[in-house]
Amino acid sequence: MNNVILQPAANGDAKQHYIDTIVNPVELSRIARYLEDEHVQKLKEIYPDQAIPTWGVTPGTTNGNIPKWNRIQTGDITLFSGNGGIFSSAITTYKVRSKELALDLWGTDPKGQTWEYVYFLDEVKQQRISYLDFNRVVGYKDNFIIQGFSILDQEKSIRVIEAFDLQSDTHFPEIPFEEYEKAIKDFDPNKPLDAQGKVMIRTEQSFLRKVLFGNKKIATCGICGHEYPTSFLVAAHIKKRSKCTPEEKLDFRNIVMPMCKFGCDDLYEKGYITVFEGKIITNNKKIVSPSLKNYLDQLKGKECSFWNENRMKYFEWHYNYHLFE
Repeated sequence: MNNVILQPAANGDAKQHYIDTIVNPVELSRIARYLEDEHVQKLKEIYPDQAIPTWGVTPGTTNGNIPKWNRIQTGDITLFSGNGGIFSSAITTYKVRSKELALDLWGTDPKGQTWEYVYFLDEVKQQRISYLDFNRVVGYKDNFIIQGFSILDQEKSIRVIEAFDLQSDTHFPEIPFEEYEKAIKDFDPNKPLDAQGKVMIRTEQSFLRKVLFGNKKIATCGICGHEYPTSFLVAAHIKKRSKCTPEEKLDFRNIVMPMCKFGCDDLYEKGYITVFEGKIITNNKKIVSPSLKNYLDQLKGKECSFWNENRMKYFEWHYNYHLFE
C-alpha cells in the first residue's frame, strides 16, 4: 500500500532544489554517470523521454532520515509544501543512494551533508491544498505546519490519497505474492469497507496491474487491440470477479487481461461482447443504438491476443454467463 511523503520546499536549499531538479527534470545522461547499469536500465524503462524529476534527502541529524527513506516505495506520493499549503504532488518511481550524484546535483548543506538518499518522481502536478484542509483530513490540529521530511502512516495516507485524489494509475509497488494471497483470502465483501478493506483492494489491484504492465506507460487493450497509456487500461477479470473462487482469484497470470476505458471494459462487463475461440463476438440479445452497433461492428471478429488454453475456461464462463448464442 502506498504512503504519503511530506516534504517542505518553500525556503532555502529545498526551494532551489525544487526549481533545479523538479521543475527542470534532470537528463538521464547526467544521472547515468553515477549509477550502475541495472539502475540506468530501469530508469530508461520508466522514463522513455529520459527527463527525470529528481529529489533527495540528507541522512539527517543522527541519521534520522535514513529509516524514513528506506520505507519509500514505488507509487508513494510526495507532497511539496510551503507558503500556507501544499503546492504540488508527485509519484515515486525508483530510488537509489548515490553521494556522487547528489553532490553533482545539489552540493552540500551547511553541515557538510549531501542529499544522497535519492528518489525519482513522475506525474508532477500542481496542487492547491491548504494546510487547514490537509490537517482536517489527517486529523491534525488546524494550525499544524509541515516541517521536515516525514512519511504518514498507512491510515493517514489512505485518507489523504482519497480526499485529494492522488493515487497513480501507472506506478505501483512491488507486492509479494504472499501479500496478494493474504489480501484475497482475508477480504470479506460482506463487511463494511473500512481502512483495512481498502488496503486489501488496493493491494490486489496493485499486484495485478504490476503483473500486466510492469513499468510500461503504454500497453495494448486485449479487446480492441489499440495501444493506450496504462492509466486508460484496467486489470479486468475475464470471469466476473465476484463469481471467482479464491483459487481462481489467485490464478493471477490467467484471470485478468487489460481492457481500455474507452468502451471495451464496460461492454465486456455488461455482456455486450465476449471472446469465443480467440475472437471477439457480439451479443445479439442486447439492445443497441445505431452508434453502439457501429462500435460493436468494429470489434466483432477481432483476434484477442490474450486468448489461450489456460484462459479458455474463464472466457467460456463469461460466454455462458451472458448466454451468447
